[in-house]
Amino acid sequence: MIAIGSADPAKPQPLASLFPPAACLRLAVLAALIVFIYWDPIRHVVVARWIKDDNWSHGWLIPLFSLYFLHQHREELFGVRPTANFFGAVVLFLSLGLYFASGWIWRMGYPQAVSVVGVLFGLTLLLGGMPVVRVAWFPISFLLLAIPLPGWLYAQLTYPLRVLASKASAAILPVLVPGLYTEAQAVVIDYAMPGGAKGSLNVEDACSGMRLLITIFTLGVAMAYLGDRPVWQRVVMVAATVPIAILCNVVRVTATGVAFVHGRDELARGTPHQVTGILTLGLALGLIALVGYVLSHLFIEEPADDPTATTAG
Repeated sequence: MIAIGSADPAKPQPLASLFPPAACLRLAVLAALIVFIYWDPIRHVVVARWIKDDNWSHGWLIPLFSLYFLHQHREELFGVRPTANFFGAVVLFLSLGLYFASGWIWRMGYPQAVSVVGVLFGLTLLLGGMPVVRVAWFPISFLLLAIPLPGWLYAQLTYPLRVLASKASAAILPVLVPGLYTEAQAVVIDYAMPGGAKGSLNVEDACSGMRLLITIFTLGVAMAYLGDRPVWQRVVMVAATVPIAILCNVVRVTATGVAFVHGRDELARGTPHQVTGILTLGLALGLIALVGYVLSHLFIEEPADDPTATTAG
């Protein structure tokens, strides 16, 4: 057992007494064991997905965000008195069971990667108890957003977004290009110019908006957590990330379609296309910030009447 804390429960513990050398050594050993046990899932997530898959390249930022969240609440975290909670051992046991079952029986990578978050949560509960968990639960849970979704689920979510982007862009393009005729068939937009030129646009997986949706959802969750606002406002901000991401992706697909029908398809490839993606991300972040601003100014708090004031008469 790692003994962390002072003997006086009435006083907040000084930083030096929270992590004596012996406790730090034991924590380092536990961290090394976790890395050893989870080396293959960690290597797969980092190398095969974060590095090689552009859809999950934002995964690098999420552990940094979690550390930042803990740093923001460091005074609260260091002010609690850790108390061991042996229910954490149950969570730890179940998480390790999920890890071995996923790797040896089910042969499923996603539950195996998810179980590391359960291990961290179980260790936190076991060593620090609920006082520490109340502070650290969100930074730990936030790590789930760094784990790539299973391929089959990602594909199932991607196709409806491609269809939606195709239909929305087909409806908007004639407004931006007078005389243009468009018709959306699943993920393909057929178009005909007034002069007789015809063509088709295919909304590919990269233009489905799934990558933008995942990124914006992650940033929206972080922004909602960091803001000092009621819970219902945080929920609204997170929920708003979905329509905002879809709207911004429609804007990007439509802009690409305008370039194509005007014969400037080079603007839809390479560096110009990447710049469009960055601008789209900026637009989405701006809209999320706007939602937060509106929510913050939705209700005006009036100062309460002074109970000590007397009425002249």
